[in-house]
Amino acid sequence: MSFKAQNTISGKEGRLFMDGEELAYIKSFEATIEKNKSEVPIMGRRMTGHKTTGASGTGTMNFYKVTSKFVRLMVEYVKTGKDPYFTFQTVLDDKASGRGTERVSLYAVNFDSAKVAGLDVDSEALEEEVPFTFEDIELPEELSETFA
Repeated sequence: MSFKAQNTISGKEGRLFMDGEELAYIKSFEATIEKNKSEVPIMGRRMTGHKTTGASGTGTMNFYKVTSKFVRLMVEYVKTGKDPYFTFQTVLDDKASGRGTERVSLYAVNFDSAKVAGLDVDSEALEEEVPFTFEDIELPEELSETFA
């Protein structure tokens, strides 16, 4: 299959859901899996070998400030010790690309931090960044082939 410009996928055609609720005020979202590796010195080699021993999931969301949802979650944790975990689902569906719909689910999502107050005289729209970790991921098999 040859590359066609029309098959590129627009990031604007995405949606984000947190426990089934669409977060329409999302500006950008990124999740990454990083492998954990151990160094393995090998006799007779000058280069160090590497053994994958696990993985870690992290990410960042950027939102327009339209709700106190994330402030409330942090305050609830500070006051009660209740630390909620969530499921996220990203849906990427650019009809013009002809590539189908990609859904990625992230499980056991937990927020690292949230801005609890912010003012900015130069800002036309306040934004907030929320870093997070996640512990599991799923990409439905039948859809992953479309994006292969």
